[in-house]
Amino acid sequence: MARKAMKKLYPSWRLFVDEVMDLLEPFWLGVQSREEVHFIHLIGYGKRQKAKEILTELLEILDLQSESIFLWETTDINAPSTFAQLRAFQESYAVFPKVVVTDFFTEYLYEYEDQEFHENGKLKEFLTQRKSLDFSYFETRPTNARGSLVISYLDVFNQSSFVRSRLMFQFLWENAERDMTFIRKNYIPEETQPLFENGYIRRDEMVFFSKDEPAQILLAIELQKVTQALEINGSNLIGIPIKLTRNAMEYFLSYIFYQKLRPAQLHRAAEDFFLPVFRQYPRMTKKVSRLPHQIQLDFKGGWIYELLID
Repeated sequence: MARKAMKKLYPSWRLFVDEVMDLLEPFWLGVQSREEVHFIHLIGYGKRQKAKEILTELLEILDLQSESIFLWETTDINAPSTFAQLRAFQESYAVFPKVVVTDFFTEYLYEYEDQEFHENGKLKEFLTQRKSLDFSYFETRPTNARGSLVISYLDVFNQSSFVRSRLMFQFLWENAERDMTFIRKNYIPEETQPLFENGYIRRDEMVFFSKDEPAQILLAIELQKVTQALEINGSNLIGIPIKLTRNAMEYFLSYIFYQKLRPAQLHRAAEDFFLPVFRQYPRMTKKVSRLPHQIQLDFKGGWIYELLID
């Protein structure tokens, strides 16, 4: 019933609802392990405030709102800092509430990653030992977290739609995949990799937070098709097989991103953008005496033709 209700409220988020509900079910039923704290980490492809809205609604539908607390960053310059909120939380709770929802981990795991702050080390200790949280300087007893659930929103994209699209395009460039389920299950931002390697986050705790078909991913998928079409047209124009590098396509992405083009418009824009570059090939390579078997078009502050010659 809870799944149906959430999908009715958020019909564009059905995949996320299913994934997060699967992880929430043991806590809703009360059968989770009591040996350690549990985590659900949202890879924040969707916006921070949307995550808070959906999670608030979900906890209410599951009748967990009275056993939950939000530790959430605010834009109010007069509001307490994240550290002050965490200290106040520890002083107020000897035992964790059943569910804690937070977006604080981003600040300490990403922004202060290379800095040895006391609270940074304490959070990493909490994530690895998974027993209790202690942000005090031995002034307050640690807060027991065993058996509780922490849902964290990881803002690894700095709320930038362009960064989301560029990083997803890089992932798809390496994987040549267009299936949305595969993408959701396998895409891990590069910045998150060290968190796995250091044992702060486990892979089965990650949930891709986005709409079922986010515009940035659809754009990245369409760019794969555009790349293939350009390579065919460019090869026909020049008479030699041509390959476009990822740098070249990312340069094009930066050029058209804010134009919000439909697929057909995107293909036309790509032709208009690249055909003049293809036509420069004879002039830019006129000193080469041997005919290459393939050309690679790259962009590094300017257009570069790399000729592959046997």
